[in-house]
Amino acid sequence: MASGRRVRQISSQIQRYVASIISEELMPPTLVSVIKVRCDSSFVTAFVDVSVYGDDDVVASTMEYLEDNAWVVRRELSRRTEMKRTPKIVFVRDTTAKDGQEMIDLIDSLSGSGQARDD
Repeated sequence: MASGRRVRQISSQIQRYVASIISEELMPPTLVSVIKVRCDSSFVTAFVDVSVYGDDDVVASTMEYLEDNAWVVRRELSRRTEMKRTPKIVFVRDTTAKDGQEMIDLIDSLSGSGQARDD
């Protein structure tokens, strides 16, 4: 088992490789950002948090595209790294940006209605 520091270092390295592989090899139909990679301590699985930009249909189809092509990412990751075993790639949708924008919109709508009462 690897130490926590070692897991974070390798996860960070995998994040850079996966982001590069997605943009160079997969070329998804919309913008995909690799936000974070979380590996378990034995490096069997790498959970890749991605932010996908677009409406709900585009996001759903892009996530399906990524999941269907996870084997391509794993194969390329194996070629680019010196790991004894390449972890299984699991894509996880990160909704932080969307959630943040919804919160900003909500605050704007509330502050907008407050201004209307003050006028």
